[in-house]
Amino acid sequence: MSDQNLVASRPTYTANQYLLYIVIGFVIWVSGVILVRLLGSAVFSQDSPILLLFFGASIPFGILIQYLIPLIIRQPMQNMMIPIIVMVATTLMLDGIAITFTDIYSAETSMKMVVGGWLLWTFGTQLVVSLIVINRANNPQQ
Repeated sequence: MSDQNLVASRPTYTANQYLLYIVIGFVIWVSGVILVRLLGSAVFSQDSPILLLFFGASIPFGILIQYLIPLIIRQPMQNMMIPIIVMVATTLMLDGIAITFTDIYSAETSMKMVVGGWLLWTFGTQLVVSLIVINRANNPQQ
C-alpha cells in the first residue's frame, strides 16, 4: 500500500468530536480524583499491600475502557487511537497541573508521588492496550 493510500484512509474528526474527547478525558480525570480522595493513603502509599492490586487492575480496567468508549462516542474500534490519545493527554495534563500546583490528591508529598506513579502506569497501560486492541481490529486475520 502506498503512502498516499495510508493518508487517504485515516479518519478525520470534527472540532466537536475533539471537544467531546477532551470532555470525556476531563470526566475520567474527575473520577480518578474522587477515587484517590476516597481511598487515600490506605491504598496510595508505598506501604499499602493493596497498591499492587491497583497497578494490576489498570490492565483489565484499560481493556474495559477500550471497549466502552467506542460505544459512547460511536466510533468503530479501528478509528479509536486518536480519541484515546486525546483523552489520555487531557488527563495527563490535568494530573500534571493538579499534582504540581494543588493538594487535590493529597497534601502529603509521598502520597502525591505514589498517585503520580500509579497514574503514569495506568495511562501507559491504557495506551498499550489501545494499540493492541485497535491493531487487532484493523488486522482481524492476526
